[in-house]
Amino acid sequence: MGMKSKPRLREEKGDVKEAKLEKEASPDEKEEKITVKKWKGKEWFNILAPADLGAKLIGQTPTTDPKTIIDRNIEVSLAELTGDNRKQQMKVKLRISKIEGKTCLTSFNGLESVREHVMRMVRKRNQKVESVFNTNTKDGWFLKTKFLVILNGNTTTTIQKRVRDFIMKQVMELTSKNSMKDFLRKIISTEVQMKIKKEGSKIYPIRFSEVARIKVLRSPEFTVAEPKEKTREEKKKERREKLKEEEKTEGKKKKEKPKEEKPEAEKKEAKPEKPKEEKKPEKKEEKPEEKPKEEKKTKEKQTKKR
Repeated sequence: MGMKSKPRLREEKGDVKEAKLEKEASPDEKEEKITVKKWKGKEWFNILAPADLGAKLIGQTPTTDPKTIIDRNIEVSLAELTGDNRKQQMKVKLRISKIEGKTCLTSFNGLESVREHVMRMVRKRNQKVESVFNTNTKDGWFLKTKFLVILNGNTTTTIQKRVRDFIMKQVMELTSKNSMKDFLRKIISTEVQMKIKKEGSKIYPIRFSEVARIKVLRSPEFTVAEPKEKTREEKKKERREKLKEEEKTEGKKKKEKPKEEKPEAEKKEAKPEKPKEEKKPEKKEEKPEEKPKEEKKTKEKQTKKR
């Protein structure tokens, strides 16, 4: 049988508590205190959705300076704005444009469907057709839209081109006749998608149609980006200019190299010329040696005649 441990006295417990209080704060506790201080002086601002999408309260954000919130982008699912849970696959991008008191007013800045929703509709032995184009609305919005269609079967390139042209024509006509508010309303209600599916099936049977992305390039309030057509042209010009500069630099280097090599080549050629000059007098010395040989031959001929 082992010895039982002695029971701890109440006085000992009190001593332990006092010892813990006397210890210094750990570095983790110090960091916690610092983080709490960072929130001092910040105020919470409410974020409201635009009036076209219900003007609902989306969330809140803290700031010390309200100017830093402007031009901030927020992503919200369409189901939260409309209250329809069947539209969770669509995400709406909003931009904070104004601040009134402690409320942030937002404006529409884009729409995008979730990648998983689009990929779920693709099947084997079906053709995916995407059309990307720029459109202008009636009230001065410049948009870049990407429309997706899935055909019932593998098709030729001619049919794919006809479907792309048909989609572009239909959407451009729709945006030119309607404002941004009406265009958004028709996309959210899937009126545009169903119309393209019904009329496009006359070219080739369409299984699924959806708006993949809408990006705001320019609006009456602000400009986000310019169309890619201009940037591509600028990139091509820059590349051409760089190639011309490289060709000029290479040409200058080629011209400079032979000029620098000339004195070295002259030095190399000058060294072997010295022994050649020494050999010349040796040849001249050999010529007088040939004369006695000719005299010997003449003497031999004379002896033979005698």
